[in-house]
This record gives sequence, structure tokens and C-alpha cells, in this order.
Amino acid sequence: MSATLVAALVRSQHPDLINDDVREMSPGFDNTIWRLGEELVVRLPRRQVAVRLIESEQRWLPALAPRLPLSIPTPVRVGRPSDIFPWPWTIAKWIDGTPGNEVDPMTLGRAATLLGTFFRALHHDAPADAPANEFRSVPLRFNEFSFQGRLHELGEAINRDDVLRIWAASLAAEPWVGAPQWIHGDPHPANLIFDDERLVGVIDFGDLCAGDPATDLAGGFLALPFESLGEFFDAYGSVDHATIRRTLGWAVHFGLMFVLLGQSDEPTYGPIGYRAIENAADFFGTLGGE
Repeated sequence: MSATLVAALVRSQHPDLINDDVREMSPGFDNTIWRLGEELVVRLPRRQVAVRLIESEQRWLPALAPRLPLSIPTPVRVGRPSDIFPWPWTIAKWIDGTPGNEVDPMTLGRAATLLGTFFRALHHDAPADAPANEFRSVPLRFNEFSFQGRLHELGEAINRDDVLRIWAASLAAEPWVGAPQWIHGDPHPANLIFDDERLVGVIDFGDLCAGDPATDLAGGFLALPFESLGEFFDAYGSVDHATIRRTLGWAVHFGLMFVLLGQSDEPTYGPIGYRAIENAADFFGTLGGE
């Protein structure tokens, strides 16, 4: 993939938009990212498994965007498979700013109200044909195998006793019994965009699906300092005791994953994982620890 190829792709299907230069940005796990001038971004799947994710964004984000209080990468044009590129692709509005894994903890903390408000706006009943995700749409206990594997791999790098207590309490909590809710599915700080130290956008909806809102609420534990969690939950609104317990379980589950990613792929992810685990342990302590 090159800027020349991306320009040719846009020119072949959306020639009115090819008035500016194309330049490569840092890729995501699933997509290559290309700025198209100052206002637009072209996102192309890097692998076959990402095709259904980008198709899901193309279908659902235009419907969700109007009710959300932050910018999201809503498609403005859709690219079709062709001889130039074999998979669908998207042109969306560029959300200018800095990802949350590159801002300081004080800036993250000031985002607590906006983040809670965003999740409350997103978490509505999902339609019957909403996408399902084999890792996010399922009850927490379905991730037992991966949880135990990550715990074993990390060894003494984390407080195993704290993590195991939280995990056991989370699995014992009542499951989500309401209608499946729209959830972002991948609510970590690198998917939060800050401009002038203010949260302005949420990106990467490839894992958008119907599921338990606790999955997203764990994002508060990944992103925020402990002292901002009360503000986050106040902004979100009423959360029952069982959902809090499940949220703590998702927080340590994601936390283990991010500590490992920090060791292997992205150094800024390690602190995210440790923060999630420490926040969950401290919050669990306020519940009486059992």
C-alpha cells in the first residue's frame, strides 16, 4: 500500500475529493490510515478479518452519530472493492487531536464527565440485527481461558491475589439481564482523542456490537485516575451493584491484555493496563473487598 495507490483508489471512485495530498498515518491493528487533505481520512483494511469490522462501521455509525456528544469517525463516503483494492474501505471526517495514551493523567482525569456522558448516550437497546462479537458480546465468564492464560504469562508482574479476587467476585455477580446494549467494545484511552486538553472524539468502532454495558464502563478504569471515577459514574448515571462487579472484572481482563501489549507491541499500553488493575483493586476495596 502506498500514497500513490490510495490516491488512485480515491480518484477512481470519488474523484471530487482528490484535491489534496494523501499522506500515511500510523496504522491501527486492523486498518491502514491515510490523511486526505486536512479534513478527511481514508481507512483501508489491513487483513481479511477487518473487512466485516469496517462494513459494520459503514452501516451503523451514521445512525449512532447524531445522538453522541463527541465526534466519531462517521463515514462520509464508502469505497467498493475493485481491481485496485479487493475490500471495502471508508472515507471519514478526520478528528484532529492527540490519542489518550499520549496525554498526561491530569488531562485524562478532566475527561471523566464527558466520557461517562458519551457511554450513557451510546448505551441504548441494540436492534436484533446489531453485530455480535465473540469476545465482547459474551458474558465475562466466556473469557476465562484467555484471562487465565494472560495471568499465567504475566506471573509476578501484577498483583495476582487482587486480580483473582476481583475476577471471582465478577463471575459471581448476576449477569446482564436487560436487552443487549450498543457498546463500543474497545474502550481504551488510545481510542479517545484530545484537542487542547479536552476530550473531543472517540474512534475505532470496529468492535461495535450488542452486549453488556459493563464492557465499556471498564474503559473508565483504563483511562482515568482513581479520583476521577466517581465523577465518571455520576455522569453516566445509575449503575446497579452487579454491573459494577462485572465492570471490575472487565477492567482486570482488559488490564492484563494491555500490560502484555505494553511488553510486546506498544510501550504506552503497559501503563494503561497497570492503571486499570490498580483502579479496579482500589474500587473493589471500597465495596468491602468481597
